[in-house]
Amino acid sequence: MKHKLLRTLAVVLLLVLFAGQFAVAESFAAKVYTASCKVYKSPSTKSQLLTTLPNGTIIKVDAYSKGWAHIIYNKTSTGYCQISNLISSQKVKCFSNAKTKIYKTPSTKTPIATISVDYPLYRVGASGNYYLVQDKDGQFTGYIKKSKVSSSMTNPFSVPDSKKQSFDKNGSTTTVPKAVKSRQFYLSSNMNKARWRDYLVYIAQLKLGAEYKRNSDGKTDFNNYSFVKACFNNMGYKIPASTNAVGHAGSNAFISRQNLLKGDIVCFDCDPADGDLVDHIGIYIGQGYFIHGSATAGRIVVSTLNTGFYKNAFCWGRRVIK
Repeated sequence: MKHKLLRTLAVVLLLVLFAGQFAVAESFAAKVYTASCKVYKSPSTKSQLLTTLPNGTIIKVDAYSKGWAHIIYNKTSTGYCQISNLISSQKVKCFSNAKTKIYKTPSTKTPIATISVDYPLYRVGASGNYYLVQDKDGQFTGYIKKSKVSSSMTNPFSVPDSKKQSFDKNGSTTTVPKAVKSRQFYLSSNMNKARWRDYLVYIAQLKLGAEYKRNSDGKTDFNNYSFVKACFNNMGYKIPASTNAVGHAGSNAFISRQNLLKGDIVCFDCDPADGDLVDHIGIYIGQGYFIHGSATAGRIVVSTLNTGFYKNAFCWGRRVIK
């Protein structure tokens, strides 16, 4: 237990820059992350330069402080290098706590990706106010602001279980069929559009059971339009300013039932007498199912296009994520 604790402390200490004397713990492996790494006789760039280690060189760290590490290289040689040149072989799992950017260097000058809240990451190093992180999908290694990292998921859109109820009128329910349930709970700008659409479905799922209100706040309660708007806004997309406009505005194609993809907006004429050809919208989640704000159910629910009321009321689909 003591051995395991020491190794854990060693990893954490690499990731946090200390003040005062060099912290000492059981040595652990790391490797050079940058193109090259200068090794000095003492922890200062003004001291004697001992050697330059190439990218990928495996070393051992046995002490560190104020952005510097005391290392062992070439089996027996020792010296000091800057921690920002190193990447730990021990990974600490964490999550982003907000939509944020990943940078190539520990600054805001070179963004390489934008990630969603709750994006799973591994901390492997640090430099100033930034953590060096790796993406579990292998899409990037880069820097993220320390303030944007948490040890657990945030999940700010989830509706409390106490509010989730089931409804069966018009085939509606607050339970997503297993065959179409999205588990894409994170997103990067580097991912393909299929995964973007899956993430949109995931965001929509998190709102299931939320209260329906005609004059909604679009945050804790929704109508059919504010629900769709909130889901797309979370991903940085803007949709037209009304339900009818969503159905008609822009140059998007009118998509048939057979050609719908996950994440498409589905449009309905639920009240032919109101003069609006499109008076209701939702988000398609696959196999004929969609999520929407239902006045009848009084909740955000899952319904089907395959049978019943919504099969007959369906007009067409509109595609935002292409």
